[in-house]
Amino acid sequence: MAKTNMLCPFGHKLCGECAVYRGRHYYLSFCKHYRGYIDEPGKNTNSSALDQAVDIKTFDRLVGPWAGRRSKVETIPEVSLRVINMETDETTICEPEEARNWDWGNTEMLRIIDGFHITSWDRLLEILHYKADKGNQEVTVYEGPRFMLLGGG
Repeated sequence: MAKTNMLCPFGHKLCGECAVYRGRHYYLSFCKHYRGYIDEPGKNTNSSALDQAVDIKTFDRLVGPWAGRRSKVETIPEVSLRVINMETDETTICEPEEARNWDWGNTEMLRIIDGFHITSWDRLLEILHYKADKGNQEVTVYEGPRFMLLGGG
């Protein structure tokens, strides 16, 4: 397939000038109807694409439905944590206060709730408040070594 000059949908520059993909997203354009397709070099078929900017903070808010709801959470919700150790298949029930003492700096241990990685105490509290608002009394946390959970468990 020949490379096609097109605008990057993220940086809004020509494909070869894109700092993110460095000319590797030419395969996205199969026809002239693609929004970044350029008919002739230097002629843009969709000049309004240049006016649209990508706001990374918007994407951060879309990470989870709980994101940004509580900027600084002070209270601990009344839910219990069901922690499933993926190495030993042990299940333990603990209170959120016990999770404060987990080693949050250990990058080899991974914790997941509903497919989202939990990397800090604050993020855990955000999710727990969201779950408590929805009426959940118990939240399941999968815990295991990084290689095990990223490899499909």
